[in-house]
Amino acid sequence: MPARASGHGTASPLEAGLCEALSRQDVPHEHGSLHFRVRLASGELARFDPGIVVRRGPVVFLLEALTAPLDGERIALLAGFLEQHSPEIVLVAVAPRAAVADVPPASYDEVYADDEIPRIVARLRTQGADGFLEPFRKTGRPRA
Repeated sequence: MPARASGHGTASPLEAGLCEALSRQDVPHEHGSLHFRVRLASGELARFDPGIVVRRGPVVFLLEALTAPLDGERIALLAGFLEQHSPEIVLVAVAPRAAVADVPPASYDEVYADDEIPRIVARLRTQGADGFLEPFRKTGRPRA
């Protein structure tokens, strides 16, 4: 983990930025606390270790900092994770502004650009402990 933020080990400068913003707003979060196995289309099992975990009541948010160009294997892993794991887990992808439109909707529950970190933190801070989630409208580039 090359980057450090708020005393936490982070995997990238983008993840460090997320961590610092969460810490500044006193949003409790964890790094490396959850581990999942995901069956890939090939049938093999792959390990998924979310970058940042935020627990809000019964809902768990997994924040994944993506880099550009997008890693196809990572995107496939995220899509497989969403197909196979609990709907009470919300997978939030964060990518560079120029790459957001290229993140396939099947690989996230919510997606934000790297310049929207304050919006992400506000969303997490206002998430109530009752488990009700405000809907997030998926967008993306139409498939040809």
